[in-house]
Amino acid sequence: MFNTREIVTAIELGSSKICVLVGEAGPDGRVNIIGRGVAPSAGSIIKGEIDNMEKAFEQLSLALEDADRSSDRELGNSRVVVVAVTGCGIDSHCGVGTVFVKNEMHKVTEKERIEAHENARIQHLAPDREIINSSESYFMIDDRRVRNPINQNARKLDAYVHVVHAIGARLENFRSIVRESGFEDTMVEVVFSPLAADFGILSDEERENGVVLIDIGAGTTEYVVEYNTGVQASGVIQVGFEHVCNDLAIGLDLHIDVCRKLTTDGTLSAAIREHREYLEFPRSTGKVRKIPVASFETIIDLRLREIFEIVRESLAAKGALNNLDAGGVLTGGGALFDRSAVLFREVFEMGCRIGQPLEAGGAVTGVENPRYSMIWGALKIAAYYNELNSVRGNRGAVGGLLDAVDGFLNRTRRTWQNLRGSFRL
Repeated sequence: MFNTREIVTAIELGSSKICVLVGEAGPDGRVNIIGRGVAPSAGSIIKGEIDNMEKAFEQLSLALEDADRSSDRELGNSRVVVVAVTGCGIDSHCGVGTVFVKNEMHKVTEKERIEAHENARIQHLAPDREIINSSESYFMIDDRRVRNPINQNARKLDAYVHVVHAIGARLENFRSIVRESGFEDTMVEVVFSPLAADFGILSDEERENGVVLIDIGAGTTEYVVEYNTGVQASGVIQVGFEHVCNDLAIGLDLHIDVCRKLTTDGTLSAAIREHREYLEFPRSTGKVRKIPVASFETIIDLRLREIFEIVRESLAAKGALNNLDAGGVLTGGGALFDRSAVLFREVFEMGCRIGQPLEAGGAVTGVENPRYSMIWGALKIAAYYNELNSVRGNRGAVGGLLDAVDGFLNRTRRTWQNLRGSFRL
């Protein structure tokens, strides 16, 4: 029987886990989660890079089978697969694209806006690098800065675009491992992880007023800054919460699995909140070893503070610390540890909240958790790509894109502006 369901999929190949979400995209632009699969990375992914292709393929297969089973075997009907990436030598820069407004009314239309965006993307990059995503930061019309140039009279339009790029061969490793897992005939796209988390958990008000989002994963920490609904900066540092656990293991002579459990099951956080003096650990001799809770706090605080200071210094160098009236949003597994928010506030001298998936509906529960912020955003992006491709297929690439702007996506104009600016078309 002909399948009419609009099935989309998102995949995360992370340092600690490989996760798959299967969703059904609805006609209202929303997406419902119908399947989920999770498997440990088992050392196949290190700091956002595929270290062992064979092992990564095996673990991805486990997660995909789990997701297929829970989605009632709908995974094979996926129209679009979005893979979130954080390694691959990712870097970013600000590109500037210029267009002269030559239409009869001398008004900026979507045609000029799209052309200026594309011109900004056409910048000199090393031949081994590939653009992943591009996002409009702001515009200038006749040397006057504006947020939205549409319908304004102008002679010249300049689009300032945040361009994310990576080493193409390393990106292809992620695409190929997904295609070889049963998606040979499916559209497979990649997205920079913090941009996916951005779309998964930030509110329109935060994007408008200025916000820094920090996603603390196991092997890496990613960040993105938005202001006036435009991306101002983004990046990744090769330090994550696994380094916190490693520091504890070395500094306190504990097995790293013990440290991971203490920081994830709430035991250590509870001990800190309750002002307990010691945590007790049984020895093989039958005796009990007592370790001061203050020792745990000192080691953890040093590493978390270092992470936040590195991010802050990077943003300061990019001039992206101004206009952050909405403060910070922490997400990812590292955000679940109580001290993370405390130290963010100390380092950045601003408030923050813990971000988790917004409007994550569907038959599958349990994703209302910061660990799923990024992949939930990637699933929403997959639904967007699917909707856009349906329109483009009806009129062709250019005509379909203009239809998307002027037609059905007008019902969610602000969402379209955020998305259209943030991801390559």
